[in-house]
Amino acid sequence: MSGPLEGFRLIDLTTIGMGPYATQTMGDLGADVIKVEAPPGGDMMRTISAGRNPGMASLFFHLNRSKRSVVLDLKRPAGRKALLRLVQDADALIFNVRPRAMARLGLSYEEVAAANPRIVYCALVGYGQDGPYAGRAAFDDLIQGASGLAALEGQMGGEPRYAPGWIADQGVGLVAVYAVLAALLHRERSGAGQAVEVPMFETMAQFMMTPHLFGHTFRPPIGPTGYARLFERRPYKTRDGYICAGAYTGDQWKRFFDMVGRPELKDLPRYTGPQNIAKHIGELYQLFADTMATKTTAEWLVLLEQVDIPAMPMHTPESIQEDPHLLATGFFQDVVHPTEGPIRTMAVPTRWSKSRPLPQRHAPRLGEHSTEVLREAGYSEDDIRQLMEDGTTRGPDGGESKP
Repeated sequence: MSGPLEGFRLIDLTTIGMGPYATQTMGDLGADVIKVEAPPGGDMMRTISAGRNPGMASLFFHLNRSKRSVVLDLKRPAGRKALLRLVQDADALIFNVRPRAMARLGLSYEEVAAANPRIVYCALVGYGQDGPYAGRAAFDDLIQGASGLAALEGQMGGEPRYAPGWIADQGVGLVAVYAVLAALLHRERSGAGQAVEVPMFETMAQFMMTPHLFGHTFRPPIGPTGYARLFERRPYKTRDGYICAGAYTGDQWKRFFDMVGRPELKDLPRYTGPQNIAKHIGELYQLFADTMATKTTAEWLVLLEQVDIPAMPMHTPESIQEDPHLLATGFFQDVVHPTEGPIRTMAVPTRWSKSRPLPQRHAPRLGEHSTEVLREAGYSEDDIRQLMEDGTTRGPDGGESKP
């Protein structure tokens, strides 16, 4: 193991997107992440995208590296007992099972804390448990809509729609990372574990309303909601494609006016000062759009860099894999998985001068580490064999797993 979280152990009861993204991030940072999966098939992400072999689909690779997989049937008393033995040596338990279901399994905070009072017990939920939506199921697209994102997409033109990415799952997943790490820091200072709740709805509502509460910030409201500048932003069409570029500061606009041969615009009061620029941003963006249409993307990238105006090409999921900067930094990495062969993955994007984080392990097969993890928890070979035989656990091929 390596990385700043080396020595910390997390028990991961999460599935799908938000939770696995959070726990993978902590695994990449050096934590020992034990992914507990239910028989017979484990995390459904193992099966809902392309793959070479059953149970190892493409989406699973990008949410579950740096983890060990152990199968436990928590509905069986022996499975619950095994989990509580794992908890005894863990620093955090993270789950996206609904709290009522955890209680039915005998895994409420009180029951888990009785096994380990120092545990950080992190519930990833759709909605805060003190509101009327508590206990409801939630998914990324549902929360995108409920938080206002889909409606704002509609205001950009056309029908409301969800962003084609896991905006809520991954964004809230990162909030879960800092919540768990902050709770662990508190425990190191105080000695006390605690229960932590990370609700998707409230977290995404904060994300969306930070720029868009706007005039409703004041009570009573002094203007409408919505930061108008954000509705005007979009990639600009060039002679051969699109470019992502824009002037943001007053000085950048002045350099832009000079570059396009319109120096007289620098002295117009309507384009002087941040308030006036914001008030007339629509017409400025239109001027920018009209200008970008006159040259190729490559030509504008050179010219805009010369006058220090930020610009980037508009990538597709295919073209970004050939971006020269990402190639130079080694962001995309082609590695060989022990059972799935050559795969493409992504590096940890942060850079560290000392405790450099690196992916700890390949994404595991279902139950790949069941025997290894149960041995560490004190189970004998006979105990593990019995758990295999009665269906409480399983190895990667449905039987015994090898370390």
